[in-house]
Parts: sequence; structure tokens; C-alpha cells
Amino acid sequence: MFLVLACVAASAVQGAETRAAQQLAKSVSITWQEVPLGTALDRLAETQSLAIWRDRRVDPSTPITLSVADQPLAEVFAAIKQQAGVAATPYAGVIYVGPQQTADELATLAALARLTLENAPAASRAKWLKPQALNYPRLSEPRRLLTELASSVDAQIQNEQSIPHDLWPAAKLPSMAAIDRAVLWLAGFDLTCRLSQDGSQLEIVPIDRPIAIAKQYRVPNSRSAAFETALAELAGATSTGEESTPTITARVEDHERLRAALSGRPTGAVAAAAAMRAAGEQKKSSALGDRRFTLTIENKPLAPVLNQLAAQLNLQLEWDAAIPDSESGRNALVSCQVNKTDLDGLLKALLEPVGLTFERQENHVSIRQP
Repeated sequence: MFLVLACVAASAVQGAETRAAQQLAKSVSITWQEVPLGTALDRLAETQSLAIWRDRRVDPSTPITLSVADQPLAEVFAAIKQQAGVAATPYAGVIYVGPQQTADELATLAALARLTLENAPAASRAKWLKPQALNYPRLSEPRRLLTELASSVDAQIQNEQSIPHDLWPAAKLPSMAAIDRAVLWLAGFDLTCRLSQDGSQLEIVPIDRPIAIAKQYRVPNSRSAAFETALAELAGATSTGEESTPTITARVEDHERLRAALSGRPTGAVAAAAAMRAAGEQKKSSALGDRRFTLTIENKPLAPVLNQLAAQLNLQLEWDAAIPDSESGRNALVSCQVNKTDLDGLLKALLEPVGLTFERQENHVSIRQP
């Protein structure tokens, strides 16, 4: 286990955190009908001026069907998570999309890597922490990219053979510290890195879980209630020591929330994380009557369309037993085009043309024959 008693440095500058929070709060309108995930993320990056990093373990061919109108961008990522099983989180100026475990660990991995620079000469620290943009072409090899990254800061790589051979699509990455970029690239292989004392050697190592950083806090009486409330909400965090000077072992994002509770002023990172959490909860429990849908469906079997809609909106479908499971019943081909209609209007547009009707109570939909 990585356990460090030290002050935690944020993995991205405050400006990047604030921009991430602003981007996730931005309202967007999107209509995707079975769009491959890789294409969907590329479109988001282009139309919303986002830098999105897709983890190599994410299947870009996963189909995404989504319709949102004037909804926060965070809700789009929450919907993608429901359909593709991938998480999204802000990281050092990009939106990382990948496995939930890595999304939860990424900022802490970067903070731990940065801590290995603490005793390095100032010149070496400056090279590793200087933000720089980077473009690389299609079919780039990650092992070579990391070797070139180390060379650019006058360092060498140890254990580069532990990086499996892979070929990556072309990418344009925004300004990012070299150490943060190394952590981002390695995370997709379940690897991370640490630096030698002089900063001249970048050692590639497996991720040793659980990932956590320990920090001691001084909690004044006036903020103790807020601090304890925030601590209780952190899954996996542990506390030892006196109540007024506890040592908390947790992820970087958790420490950000605790510091925000002490100061009463949420940081950009906390705001961005809160936007993601709120969007995820809204996907589960928002009032369905307030949702609006814009989409076009052409000659698709009814049941799969409704099942996908149910998965996206957390609906419970109940079919009348009299409706046959055939092309004349549940799998009848349907076509419809709706523009900013509510859920009832969408269901009506799908069901009426094939001679079916429905009743809805919140998220329970009963499909019947007239």
C-alpha cells in the first residue's frame, strides 16, 4: 500500500479544475442512435472543445443511444456510464473515460508520483512539472512515447519492458505536466511510476492497491460538524488519532472534500466531482416528466428500442401477456421522429403506430393492447 504522511499537492492546477467544473456544467443537446462509443466521444471532444482521454481498455465499438436537450454535460457522461459501464472524471486538463477503479485512483496515483519528486533538485522538478501540450500520430507505441517523454526531461526509464506492446490512435493532449502524463498513459496498463531521488530515472511499477494518501488535519471546533459529515460520506477513508487532529487515509479527491469542509469553500476539483456525482444520481432519480427527447428511429424492432430506453432511464417495463413475442407484436418494426417531446409523447410515438398503448406510473410502464 502506498501510504505517505505529507501535504497533498493537487494533480492539476486550480485553473484546470475550475475549467473542468465549468465544462461539466455547460448545457448541451445531443441525439445519438446506436453511435459507437469512440465516435460519440470524438464528437463530444470536437463540438464541446473538450480534451477526452479514452482508456485503452474501453471498447470503442459499444453502441450508445442517447437523447438530451439542454442538459449539463455531466449528465451525458452519466448516461454513457450507464450504457457502456465506463466512468468519466476530470484529470489534469482532460476528461478521463475508463474503468471506474482507475477513474477513482487516477488523481491519487498522480499525487503519489509527484511526491517522489519532493527531494529532487529544483531543476529536475521544474522539468517534470512544466506543463506542455503534445500531439502524436496514429499507431504510436506507448513504450516509445514514454521513452521520448522521459528523454524530453533528461531522464531514463527503468522497467520499460513491463509496458505491453500496443498501438494507439492519434491524439492531441492539452498542456500537462510530464509526470501527470506518464501516470495517465501507464494507468491503462494497470501500471504507475515513481522517480529516483535526483529525478533522472522514471521507474515503471505495478499499481500496489489499495491506493491512499495519509494526511493529518487540525479541525477547529467551529468546523468539526462539517468535517465529520464530510468524512462520513467518504467510502474507504480511515481516521486515526485525536478528534481535533485526526490522520485521514484516503484518495486525493476525498482530501479535497475534507479541505473544502474545513474552509467552507469548495475547490474546482470538488465542484467537478460533485457535478459528476449529482449527474449520476439524477440519472437514477430525476423526475421523468421533466425530461425532453429529440431522436429519430427508423425500422427498428420495438422491444429492443424500449429495452434500451428502459436501461437509459431506469424504467420498469411490463408487457401484456397477450402481446406475442414476434414481428406482429413485441418485435414489430417501428419508426418515429420526435423533437423535444416528453417521455409520454415518445412512448406514444413508438407504440400507437403498431396498435399498442401504455400506462405509466413514474418509472413503471405497462404496455398493453387496446
